[in-house]
Amino acid sequence: MEKTTINTFLMHSATADGEFKKLVDITSYPELFSAPEKLDISNMSSKQKKYTPGMVDVPDQEFGYIYDKAAYKEIKALEGTDHYYQLRFGENGEYGCWQWHGDVFTSFSGGSVGSAREAKLITYPADDIEEVTINS
Repeated sequence: MEKTTINTFLMHSATADGEFKKLVDITSYPELFSAPEKLDISNMSSKQKKYTPGMVDVPDQEFGYIYDKAAYKEIKALEGTDHYYQLRFGENGEYGCWQWHGDVFTSFSGGSVGSAREAKLITYPADDIEEVTINS
């Protein structure tokens, strides 16, 4: 089993069943999931509080990449449209693959002396992020 982040890819397609291609070489990826809110369902018959899971707030997904003018322009062109994204662990998702759809935004990051010029790409999931299997 792979134990490093080497061979982690952010893929993109215009449709859910279309051909997914690498969008940009990423330098970081976010936590894809957040815990559901905790709803208090305690009652006066018990001395102990009771909880049940509530709704999940699907967070924005922020990825880092090294700024490249061509890649930046390609991602900028996707802004304002609904597309499909996959985060793949392994080229074919052999260590896991998660898919979602939604809008995207990109911007270059602040810089400092002697640093690589970095950028960020943020996707806004429109629904649940689901684990998928790649048929290759």
